[in-house]
Amino acid sequence: MEKERAYGTGMWAWLLQRVTGFLLVFYLFLHVGWAHGISTPFDFLFFPAPLAFFILLLLAVPHALNGFRVFAVDFGISERAQKVLFWALMIFGGVVIIFSYYSRFS
Repeated sequence: MEKERAYGTGMWAWLLQRVTGFLLVFYLFLHVGWAHGISTPFDFLFFPAPLAFFILLLLAVPHALNGFRVFAVDFGISERAQKVLFWALMIFGGVVIIFSYYSRFS
């Protein structure tokens, strides 16, 4: 019997959590290196402050909000409620990102 693959909202939520987590760890090491004046092979990635802030928002907000969804999944909410919660949190995250960016740099 062949295992059926799931390409639904849960798979995209899982992938988003893994990718943003990896990129946040990568950013953390770069940030610590740059803050201490250590030259890294990734110095070409040194962004101006507004762009760096925006990139950090794009990584941290969806990662954190998806983490709240994972807590809800651990408490046993239904599959339909998981999908609705994921999309509601991602829309809320988009609003938070836009509001945070424009309130800081306008």
